[in-house]
Amino acid sequence: MLDSVTIVGVGLIGGSFSLALKDRGLVRHVIGVGRSADSLDKALELGLIDEALPLEAAVKKSDLIYVAIPVDATVPVMRQIMDLVTGQQIVADAGSTKKTLCESLASHPMRSRFVASHPMWGTEYSGPEAAVHNAFAGRTCVICEKEKSDPAAVEVMEDLYRQMGMKMVYMDADGHDMHAAYISHISHITSFALANTVLEKEKEDEAIFDLAGGGLRVR
Repeated sequence: MLDSVTIVGVGLIGGSFSLALKDRGLVRHVIGVGRSADSLDKALELGLIDEALPLEAAVKKSDLIYVAIPVDATVPVMRQIMDLVTGQQIVADAGSTKKTLCESLASHPMRSRFVASHPMWGTEYSGPEAAVHNAFAGRTCVICEKEKSDPAAVEVMEDLYRQMGMKMVYMDADGHDMHAAYISHISHITSFALANTVLEKEKEDEAIFDLAGGGLRVR
């Protein structure tokens, strides 16, 4: 059992990760870090976290720092975290892209304490209220650049994810990003393109929606 875990980003993924740890008795104390006081208050109210602290104070108290924030914000936050960690602390992320992050940390003196991971799960919802129990059960988790991380750190993360019911897959960062784009991002792009096509057609003929079944809803 981990004594203390910091979750940076207490929304859908971070909140669900915390619930998974708590439900399985894998952690004694969870600290939340976030940009919004409202989100942290809601996470405390929902029992996702036990305490809210600024990043530096949280890192100092933690065995594991788990970063679950939008990928465009991850690199600068991760570099700040890596500058703070010492000894046997572990840093892991849940980001859906890996190449830029891994490259940014490649020469960092604490690189071996970082485990690049991506639990392959998500929904269209966000915020602490979106966190759910058993979110990762039966899903796949990708670990990238395993060989660049300390074996003991990787083992801890593998054990946590497996106890959450996840299957482990290993890839390099390039391979991960390519496959993630194929199975996730492209589906969103094509859905958006299709929706735009339908909306353009609507301008020409509003009667088209009289033909639509329950699978198409326009607000």
